[in-house]
Amino acid sequence: MTYVSGMVQDWLQVVLEQEDRGIHHAWLYSWPSFVKEMHTYFGIPDIAAEAAHSLDHLCMNPDDRIATYNVAFLRCSAQLHWSESAFCHRYYFGLPDRIQDIISTHEGGKSSNFRTLYSTAVAINNHFWKRKRESERAPYSTPQRTLYPECSQSVSHLSIADSGSDMEASDSSDGFPTW
Repeated sequence: MTYVSGMVQDWLQVVLEQEDRGIHHAWLYSWPSFVKEMHTYFGIPDIAAEAAHSLDHLCMNPDDRIATYNVAFLRCSAQLHWSESAFCHRYYFGLPDRIQDIISTHEGGKSSNFRTLYSTAVAINNHFWKRKRESERAPYSTPQRTLYPECSQSVSHLSIADSGSDMEASDSSDGFPTW
């Protein structure tokens, strides 16, 4: 895109220099003629074909968040006049397996309503990332008894002696206090 805009800018610079030398271009003074001239020299891209091509090759990376995929999908789909079922098919096809697998097991399977399919995919993705954060924190939230065998042995040597409100501690032979 920047290459084309650079070409247009260079081309217009030449045209304006010609104007300064007395070489006039009628299309420069009429907006419809100007637009026609731009289309003649630089072509008009087939926006719908480009959008369809982009959707055909759009896939969400398994490690990405769904927002990235959704923005790209919605940007391209806005240029197209496809049926809702075609959008559903294309949207589902671009999702990673971890989302497709869950959608396919929903009651009724894959929705033919785009808003429903979209909302379901977002909810599944959000749950996936929430659960992933939880599982990454899990080893740090619970004590690992197997890492400290000396601690698990000392627990068996503890005894509680309740003498009313006072608790007395005495040393045991292994160096750990007993209560």
